[in-house]
Amino acid sequence: MERIDLAVNNIITVRLDSKEGSPSSMVWSFYPQEDSPGPIPVYMPSRVTGMITERSFVEYQNPGLSIQKWIEHFQYIFSIEEINYLSFADETCKFDWISLKDAFGKFKILTIFFHDLCSLECAQMALRYFPSARNVTPFNSNFNDPSRYSNILIQNWDLLVLGVEVFMSLRIGLDDLLLMNSKDITIESPTLTDKMVNQFFKHWIRGSNPRMELARFVFVNGQVVNKEIVLKGLQYQVVTMDPIEGEGEEEVEGYDIRRNDGTVGTISIEQTDQGCDVYFQIFEQF
Repeated sequence: MERIDLAVNNIITVRLDSKEGSPSSMVWSFYPQEDSPGPIPVYMPSRVTGMITERSFVEYQNPGLSIQKWIEHFQYIFSIEEINYLSFADETCKFDWISLKDAFGKFKILTIFFHDLCSLECAQMALRYFPSARNVTPFNSNFNDPSRYSNILIQNWDLLVLGVEVFMSLRIGLDDLLLMNSKDITIESPTLTDKMVNQFFKHWIRGSNPRMELARFVFVNGQVVNKEIVLKGLQYQVVTMDPIEGEGEEEVEGYDIRRNDGTVGTISIEQTDQGCDVYFQIFEQF
């Protein structure tokens, strides 16, 4: 096993996966006392089940080991130092937040996912109690309006992904983009326009989004992106780029623009089945 994922729903689930593409995995489920009133403390589960393989199932009643100790045991057995992701799916977390932090807070969590019915309030609490996470991705319609969570946009994430979900209709605006302080962003939104992206590049030249290293703007619903509008008013140099990973094998035409401090960023435009992707990769200053 090479990866540990945690999910907080009506129960707490720990999933262990092997290498990508391998069918091997284990799922351990931790159940609180059935009559526990909320918020439920996360310390000692009353019942634990483990799906080791499709044909191997184990169950323990009152095993006498805390959830934290279970995770530490998995990490020790499989030599896994980090938690790949922690996900929340319920509108309101039924578990006590302080005890969640006590159970999971000592672990290095790479990514936090919010999906299904997870409310914005629940997400805000999760980010408050697990500040070590470096990547954030919401997958539900409660995050359609970025103006409601500008405090999340401005944080120094390594990766921020918004709108990449069939049930989302992210209403992104230029001001929202300019607030973002992440190294790597992916934005999928029906309100994206080529003019908005052009304005974003002009602000970047003047000094906005100083931490950004990579951006992907995903245009959907068959929207056509006009290259002339994207590049309007920009001083650029045409370059030939290697194909973007996962986007084919042909070389791509790129457009270098230079920030006022000398940093170079390269714009490229890719046609997709849904519409168009505009990529922006920033290189070291020279």
